[in-house]
Amino acid sequence: MPTASRQTRYFGYEIDRALFTEVAETIHKIKEGGSPKALGELAANTLINITDAGFDAYYAKPAELAGISGGVRKAADTGINAVQKGIHMVVRKLLKNRELADLRRLAHNLSYMICVDPDTVESINPKAYACFRLKEELYQRVINNMSRVHEDPDVASYRSDVVRSVEDLIAAGIDVFYTRPVDEANIGKLTRKAADFGIHTVQKGSNAVVHRLFKDMDHGTLLPMAEYFETLLHSKVRSYHRLYMA
Repeated sequence: MPTASRQTRYFGYEIDRALFTEVAETIHKIKEGGSPKALGELAANTLINITDAGFDAYYAKPAELAGISGGVRKAADTGINAVQKGIHMVVRKLLKNRELADLRRLAHNLSYMICVDPDTVESINPKAYACFRLKEELYQRVINNMSRVHEDPDVASYRSDVVRSVEDLIAAGIDVFYTRPVDEANIGKLTRKAADFGIHTVQKGSNAVVHRLFKDMDHGTLLPMAEYFETLLHSKVRSYHRLYMA
């Protein structure tokens, strides 16, 4: 009896039609070629728009669901705004003066970073996500931690596990959206060093915000966040590349 193929797991947030169209146009314009400077600026703007949508999905919405307010929310907002500006700086630095070959590799990567619900491909408004593949071990760990939130009101017994899962999701996202594309790009040592420092600062800042938000969170606050994070886990979606370019 043949062994069932393992499902591909994804973590990601839904994007609206305008952003989906922008990403598709950026991919195809880069493929067609042209001025590397203009295409680099186009790619940077698109990546920043994807990132900004991510901040809304990964921070603003969970913070709203959790009812975080007052001094904690203000401190977290300040931290996340610094992280957001840091990512903008890194993106623009990396895509400035890139060769067309580098940009085409980026377009190729983008075609795998955007996923679509295959049941909606033929519709006027396909259901699209900015997402990245998760290793099965991390996917199952996140699922298990979210299940514990549903079943156990004693948050103190598993708080550190939830925080670690969120940190690992951040690290996985940075690996997909930053480390791998940068490894493929032909950039100088000084630019790489500056970009590495910038993304290290971004990751450190993101983790600090996670710790600040989860530090004293009770079960009633954590539960709606767990339910929301479960909507960001996907097994059914397929990459833009597979559905539209293969």
